[in-house]
Amino acid sequence: MDLPQELKRLNETYAEQLSIGLFISDGTRILAAEKEDRPFTAANLNKLPIYLYYVESAAKGQLDLSEEIDIPSEDRISGTGVLHLVPHIQRWTVNDLLIFMIAVSDHEATNHLIAKAGLRTIQEWIQTKPWAEEVHLRRYLMDYTSGLTNEITAKGAVAVLQEIIDLGKRHPEMKEQIEWPFLRQQFRNGLPGYLHEKGIPILEILNKTEEDTDIRHDVALFRYKEQEIYVAALASDVQDEALAYAWLQEVGRLVFQYMIDQ
Repeated sequence: MDLPQELKRLNETYAEQLSIGLFISDGTRILAAEKEDRPFTAANLNKLPIYLYYVESAAKGQLDLSEEIDIPSEDRISGTGVLHLVPHIQRWTVNDLLIFMIAVSDHEATNHLIAKAGLRTIQEWIQTKPWAEEVHLRRYLMDYTSGLTNEITAKGAVAVLQEIIDLGKRHPEMKEQIEWPFLRQQFRNGLPGYLHEKGIPILEILNKTEEDTDIRHDVALFRYKEQEIYVAALASDVQDEALAYAWLQEVGRLVFQYMIDQ
């Protein structure tokens, strides 16, 4: 299967309906790319570097993920997530908040994690990374008064996810904990949409999604047999949600077919 050619045909089909960025890698080689350096509004995908900051700090012994944080019950952010649904529970561990941030995309959990570390601290830490120019965390989530935009490229999204996964490989005692929220991701209608992992027992998909007014993004690791493929598929200027999800799902299907053919 010629994956780049198949993806080129697919992207041409949706070119008039979506502005896309795509980056696919096996961890060492680029398998396909289109506008991979274009910055997109990141929103939920900027939860990836925040997650990496915390698990890396824990791996270095600089942070205890079981540490508890007090979260006032008043003025919790509504939307996706769980914290606004349980205002009577005010103490959560850092690990709880990390799980909520990734698996159910909880904005309240994310903002408390940013606040605990400090936005400036995370920004300075990002600048030490090789992907620093691909990822821009400029503000808290839902802060629409700042006039700032969080941005990420498809190449940057893959780079951050790969560093998260590589951290677990280097620290086997933390691997399951690090990967667990991605494996339990509640939003599976993007890249994994055509694939049923229960029906394909040796397939694992670890992903993080973004869904906003005119944005549909998904970044994922596909594991099948001995293969690993990273995919970031970013779509903006979305007018028809169904078309955006159809594109994401077709990308996922083609990637899995490529893995089968190897």
